[in-house]
Amino acid sequence: MNQRVSQVRTTDAQTSHHPIFNRFPRWEGIVPDGFIVNFLGVMSRAYYWQPLLDNPPPYPSDRYVKTDYPSFDSQYFEWIAVLEAVTAARKHFVMFELGAGYGYWITNAAAALRLISNLPHTFLAVEAEPTHFEWITQHWADNRLDPGGLQRIEAAVTARDGKIGFHVGKDSQPGNSDAFGQAIGGPQLVDAVSLATLLKPFCVVDLLHVDIQGAELEALQAGASELDQKVKRICVGTHSQSIDEGLRSLFARLGWQCLCAMPCLSTSQTEWGPISFHDGMQSWFNPAYSEPPVDETEILMLKLEASRVEGARLFAELERAREVSLPPGSLGWKLFQRARGLRASVAPMGTRRRKLLDSVLGRVRP
Repeated sequence: MNQRVSQVRTTDAQTSHHPIFNRFPRWEGIVPDGFIVNFLGVMSRAYYWQPLLDNPPPYPSDRYVKTDYPSFDSQYFEWIAVLEAVTAARKHFVMFELGAGYGYWITNAAAALRLISNLPHTFLAVEAEPTHFEWITQHWADNRLDPGGLQRIEAAVTARDGKIGFHVGKDSQPGNSDAFGQAIGGPQLVDAVSLATLLKPFCVVDLLHVDIQGAELEALQAGASELDQKVKRICVGTHSQSIDEGLRSLFARLGWQCLCAMPCLSTSQTEWGPISFHDGMQSWFNPAYSEPPVDETEILMLKLEASRVEGARLFAELERAREVSLPPGSLGWKLFQRARGLRASVAPMGTRRRKLLDSVLGRVRP
């Protein structure tokens, strides 16, 4: 997702914020020369952002700033996901940021955790662009966060481990060496790492934040089993309509709870008014980590039911596609209609016989 900068974010005084923000008082104080600050008190060097702006504003030294909560924009739902994950943490907080840039979200999460808890923590940042990768440590140190709580991997996140071409620096956007949004497919060969490899050393991950510029569906599908076993919550940026749909189907089959799903290149009506999304955003919760804990059998039943519903939806789409692709009146169309009628008469919808038939067909269908 495109990260945007502002010194003090203003919000509509008539619109109430999500209640999670009430846990975090808005920061105010002196801001050093060359820095900007957000409501958590996280300081960011202005030059991280100035190359992206046509007319960067001045940031004079030692100015006193009263911050506000985030604007009601496309990042608002990411803030909710991060803050909810932090407040729900128990024993040890673990967060991954895949496609980390300079560590924008892990640093915000670490600052939020510091405000409300002394929990031990592990933050993992994965970033393939070399300049941004170095900025992660700098940004972490600027905010006086525990260096022992940060792990970094310089790599692109893909479906499998190895090497892959990547857009780096000016190669991504001519004339702008500090551009965000670098993606797989460029001429620079970089290390590639899979989600399964990243998750292997960990028992549980509280929040997985993913912004990998179009590789998200393939990477998450490849690591779906490990994801379902180890991750409590995910917040993922989407970069095409097909990825939007693919991720909704993936998490529905896994039986996860959808917290929000905002399509890319759209304006969505939300509790906080209409919000435009260039990159889409989806947030999902794994019911296996519900509190209070849910019986394992009940969780399995919920997941199986969600998977069945999504399977039925996909099969219905397949039937419609097959029907549309067959010219009306053709031999294939007549056979297809006869087969549908036969199935309906032999095994009516909703009966045990129909469920058994669908189950058998599902095993033999290519």
